[in-house]
Amino acid sequence: MTEPDLLNQAISDTYDETPYTSNAFAQTAPGHLRAVAHLYGLDSAPLETARVLELGSAAGGNLIPFAAAYPDADVVGIDLSPEQIAAGQKIVQQLGLRNLDLRALSITDIDDSLGKFDYIICHGVFSWVPPAVREAILRVCRDNLAPNGIAYISYNTYPGWKASDVLRDAMQLNSFAATTPAEKLKKAREMLQLMEFGLAPSNPMREALRQAANKLSPHPDHYLFHEYLETINSPCYFLEFIANIQQAGLAYVSDAQPEGSFASNYGTATAAMLSSMSADADRTMREQYLDFAVGRQFRQSLLVHAERAPQILDRPEANYFGAMHFAAQLIAEPDRDQANPGHRHFRAPSGVGLATHDASLVALIEALQHAWPAPVTFDEACTITGSKSPHTGDELEHATLLHLVTLLNCGALRYRRESVGYTDSPAKPKLIPAARELIEAASQQSLQVGHSNLWHQMVNVSADPAARYVAVLLDGSLTQAELRTKLRDALTSGHLPHPDGLALKGARNADPVAQALLVRILAALRVGGLLM
Repeated sequence: MTEPDLLNQAISDTYDETPYTSNAFAQTAPGHLRAVAHLYGLDSAPLETARVLELGSAAGGNLIPFAAAYPDADVVGIDLSPEQIAAGQKIVQQLGLRNLDLRALSITDIDDSLGKFDYIICHGVFSWVPPAVREAILRVCRDNLAPNGIAYISYNTYPGWKASDVLRDAMQLNSFAATTPAEKLKKAREMLQLMEFGLAPSNPMREALRQAANKLSPHPDHYLFHEYLETINSPCYFLEFIANIQQAGLAYVSDAQPEGSFASNYGTATAAMLSSMSADADRTMREQYLDFAVGRQFRQSLLVHAERAPQILDRPEANYFGAMHFAAQLIAEPDRDQANPGHRHFRAPSGVGLATHDASLVALIEALQHAWPAPVTFDEACTITGSKSPHTGDELEHATLLHLVTLLNCGALRYRRESVGYTDSPAKPKLIPAARELIEAASQQSLQVGHSNLWHQMVNVSADPAARYVAVLLDGSLTQAELRTKLRDALTSGHLPHPDGLALKGARNADPVAQALLVRILAALRVGGLLM
């Protein structure tokens, strides 16, 4: 074997030995990529019949939600690990997805025979493979990308990864002599403990290392193993990545979360300094300056063919929101702000807080929460924020756009060019495509793919037997009354335990208890976006 072949084999072996749960990542969803590209003035293929390729697909967890939602699309996933591909193929067969093709294949072996793709996704691969594979990734993103295609590549970046480099070096040193993955992980976590709790106060890097270790500690073993203990991990500066893609014939559009490029989101001092430094700088230099300012350690970049570079807007155009569909998740928090009485407080899933006394913004947030997981159109958002009239329409649309940008900046907004396939059918509850079958399969075996909703978000499905029992019944054929009866009978027969430990075997008049539990289960499925 050549040296690149040996490296590829070593990488494949580590993923076979230590497989991980293959999940969906919302920022990689073709619908999201299409929407972000639109904000920068670029058109792309409609989702219904799109061809989608994922490089490093593992067991297909990041492709299953799209393939299930768009049965006329053509979806291909390749991965170097035969074991993970085999596991994924089994799941795909159980779900009956005829449009998802998973193949055990090296990225370096992809050629024109695979065809052209409207969306190419490469998440969690670029920084962890040899230079020859990185070159192949960029080649595939050029040669196999349709003329109007969008490619996505994620990668580790400096300067943020400098502290993580030290963590990685230390963990690899302590686990060097270990002979099994389990032993390596044990020794690596020992070193992680030192970095988190045992650094000397005089260590000039103490705070940066401690924070990096504290952030890493909760992650599961498979993430730590493949992120920090792999043979290869090659972060780069953003400008280095840009030089590589330009040499490959590609152009940078934006990162998958464009709000991360707004200097104003990092404080007035940061925004003012960057504005003075980069007044005459181009987009890529502004982005590099911002990376230094915020210590960015990970990027998720959208790319297109170099010929399309002149079409890319310098900044995202909020007016393009006018033709989109929106959803948002914010949790209302108690009002403890004595300095600003009357403010309403919310918190986004990102952890960012939002305080406002604007009644129209509060109305929009509450309406989006009520509609979740279904989206609302821009016109519906305008109606929520205030009645349109010939005299106030433009002002109202402008105010609504500002509200949407506010939600975007705090990481709460979900947006698409097409509507997401949720419908209102409370009489006969039904799960989204493939969710019921995946939950049923997971209850019978250990699966290597996670659960996700139509927004492509990862969802933690309850391990409670009663919740899984109800979920498997949600095929749209049963009314809530019929579901309650089945749940009641399962509880009173002793077939199912009540999650709160209530003793119901042989109980009479258990309908109220079953109804309350059913409502609770359906509410949790709705919050997770699994319920149609």
